[in-house]
Order: sequence, then structure tokens, then C-alpha cells
Amino acid sequence: MKQPQQHSQGFTLLEIILVILLLGLLVSAVVVNFSWDSRDDKLEQEARRFQQLFHYAAETALMRQQEWGVQIKPNGYQFLVYRPDEDSWQPADSPASLGWHDVASHQRLKLELEGLPWQEDSMLGALNWQNERLEHLETDDEEETVLPHIFILSSGEITPFELLLQDESQRPFWYVQLRGEFSIPLKRSTVESTPP
Repeated sequence: MKQPQQHSQGFTLLEIILVILLLGLLVSAVVVNFSWDSRDDKLEQEARRFQQLFHYAAETALMRQQEWGVQIKPNGYQFLVYRPDEDSWQPADSPASLGWHDVASHQRLKLELEGLPWQEDSMLGALNWQNERLEHLETDDEEETVLPHIFILSSGEITPFELLLQDESQRPFWYVQLRGEFSIPLKRSTVESTPP
């Protein structure tokens, strides 16, 4: 009498290799799409970007004897150049990185210009040309006037300021501060969970 053949209940080597290959492909797809930058790394990168562009603008203003500035809003910033022939501030056109830059949706910029302890000694405190310019522009023109919040002068002097960059993606918020006192280099704090 013939004994019936027993079939094994396990997986073949080929099936196991295919499953491992598919799992490897899925894991590699997840790793490629996952950002390894931590929250504080992203905040530090954004602060470093602003600092480097600011230094570039200050050095360019000094070398070309031009007046530069920075316009800052809660969601981004741009660098401006004063065009004396047009008597106006225009967005910097080169390099492109000086144009309008949006910070990440969960990051906010807060600029402090008033009440800084070292501001009194600044020559910019005595200048009224921004106020005169604003009075001159009070017309019925609905077009938004572009004016800098921070001046970068051809003499090498800058408006004293404190710029706080905060990450609001989760609590506690994280902060990094950039501070300008008369001239470059800017001072940058470390990333902290309490405002500087």
C-alpha cells in the first residue's frame, strides 16, 4: 500500500525572500520621506540663514556704498535696497535668496526695535528720514509702500534690533534670538524653551 505524501505547512525560501524584499522597499520609502532634522535643528537653520544673509547685505552695502534694509513680518522677511534715482526702496533682486522668504508655517518672527538698552548710543536714533519718508508718502495711493524695519547703512552701521524666531509646532514653544548692536556680526542665542 502507498503511503499518502505529506505536504509541509511552512513557507518556501522563495516566499520568504520576496516578503523580505517587499519589507525592505517599504522601509526605504518611509526613510526617504522622513525628515531627520529635529525641531531645534530647523529653528537653528532658519536663524543661521537670516544671520548669513544679513551679513552678506551689510558687506555689500559697505562695498557698494548703498543703503540696504530688511522688511520683517511675522511670517517672513525680505531685503531691500534704496534706489536714489527712484527715491524708493526696492526688493533686492540678486541673489534670489535676498528676496521674500517665508518661514515655516509653525514658525513666527517677532521684531523689537524700541526700548533696547544700547539703542540710545546709535546714530540711527537721531535720524528722522524714515518718519519724513512716511509723512511724504501719506497720499491717496492705495499701493503698499515698501519700507525697511531695519536699516543697513553704507557706513557699516545697522539699526539696533532684537529678532525672536519662535517655533510653535508644539508646547513648549522654542526660541532663538538674533541681536544687532550697531554693526555686524549679529549675535545669536542657542535654541531654548524659554524666551531670551
